[in-house]
Amino acid sequence: YQEGPYVEQLKAIQAAAGFEVPVDVQWNSIALPDQAQNYTQDGFWKQVYFTPLEKAFASVAVDDMGKQALKAKLSKVVVRYDEATAPSSNYPDGVAFDGGVLSLNFKPFTNVDDVDARAEAIQKALEAKL
Repeated sequence: YQEGPYVEQLKAIQAAAGFEVPVDVQWNSIALPDQAQNYTQDGFWKQVYFTPLEKAFASVAVDDMGKQALKAKLSKVVVRYDEATAPSSNYPDGVAFDGGVLSLNFKPFTNVDDVDARAEAIQKALEAKL
């Protein structure tokens, strides 16, 4: 997955941001036991992490001012899953933007159709500190 679908997803995320923002995917935390057969399904990781991130970046970086603000304040994105703290649907609780690091903590393969709700939570967290 890292060498296949993720390569294109990362390009789309960076294009939406307007710069090559580093994305640290903590694969060991988002890879659930006995779920390897599901990783390439859109609903496992793509719709939970990567598409919402791309959409949020596209909304924030819609113009030059947004792109410049994002580039000035965002130094890295961390994608992870912590079972103890990841929200099942209250997505703002799964997003943090502190010290230039945007952290996403969502449960893989859960509420996969909530792409827009996750994107909105990411966008609001970014805009609050840009």
